[in-house]
Amino acid sequence: GSAGPRVLDSRASKVAFPMQIQLLIPGLLWPVATLLGPASGLALDGLATLLGRGRRQVTSFEPYDRQLARLFCLHGDSLPMATLRRLGEADAPAPEPGNHWLCADPVNLSFAREHLLLQAFPDEEVDAAESAELVAELNGIFGDLGHFEACTPTRWYLRLHRPTAVTLYPLDDVTGRPVKHFLPEGEDARLWQRTMNEAQIVLHNHARSRAREEAGHRAVNSVWLWGAGALDAPPRAPARLVQASDPVSIGLARAAGVAFGAPDPAAALAQDTLVVLDELRKPAQQLDLDTWRRGLEAMERDWFGPLAEAFRAGRIDTLRLTAPGDRGTLQLELRAGERWKFWRKPYAFDALLKSIAPVPMQMPDTAGPAHGPR
Repeated sequence: GSAGPRVLDSRASKVAFPMQIQLLIPGLLWPVATLLGPASGLALDGLATLLGRGRRQVTSFEPYDRQLARLFCLHGDSLPMATLRRLGEADAPAPEPGNHWLCADPVNLSFAREHLLLQAFPDEEVDAAESAELVAELNGIFGDLGHFEACTPTRWYLRLHRPTAVTLYPLDDVTGRPVKHFLPEGEDARLWQRTMNEAQIVLHNHARSRAREEAGHRAVNSVWLWGAGALDAPPRAPARLVQASDPVSIGLARAAGVAFGAPDPAAALAQDTLVVLDELRKPAQQLDLDTWRRGLEAMERDWFGPLAEAFRAGRIDTLRLTAPGDRGTLQLELRAGERWKFWRKPYAFDALLKSIAPVPMQMPDTAGPAHGPR
């Protein structure tokens, strides 16, 4: 018969109530110096409380994708970002060792003085119909290499017929910079350089590109190939639950075989959780200050405020916040012992931003990769 409700002893309740939350927030650190603080005038009391109570440091620059992959115990220079991102899409195929992918994202190339600069597209700037039409055109020409597909209007893929030995630069590294510094390298470099050049001609001449330009929009006139590599070993998740909305984090969770879901503070407070908050990354990258400020306010309301309160109330044992940025990476850690250190005053986020020296500006003709290819 039923033994009735179980009463957990103190040791069991300790095990059943693990409260470790890890936040990964790319784009939280605004990348450039501004006359007024970028977060000035925003009520960020929760974030200020966390910054004041915790132990914080700013470590040297490290690419965001490497930091994310390392959380899942993946190391090395050639991370299979295309395979992982494709695995995180809504219609993801089952992970198969034989599948080899490249990200083939639509981009705009334009001349600024003598330099060819690359810009990525915000999600809403390309519609699904034109994306499908352009991908169909590429498939008609590059069928010998593999099959192009668009999972969203701005996230395209090339499923390769065979593996390739090439080193390619991530789109984030190239955005806003001269393309000549980021060309493919390695054994198959010539093949992929030629493919990108041919794709540029095909897309530039497409009726959709001409129509966009006539309407005053930027043309989708090239693709940027990146993310080569195979997933040799399954990743290992740092928590029992991964909360994320970006496809790379979801792909990592799926490959690691752990539960994942959309970011949700109430669910995050129920068990060990890694939370990836990606909303500030593109606005920071595109120097869209208004969108970044609105996103930061939403993050304060939904995350920093509730987490500061949960920490004060003893519902969190450990809280870690990692914010990778162009100037360095903010590392913040709060442990249970910090809860009683009431003399530690809140630390304004704008004061933190001002304390981080901006990267020196480089002229475009000397601005090579900030770090090696990945």
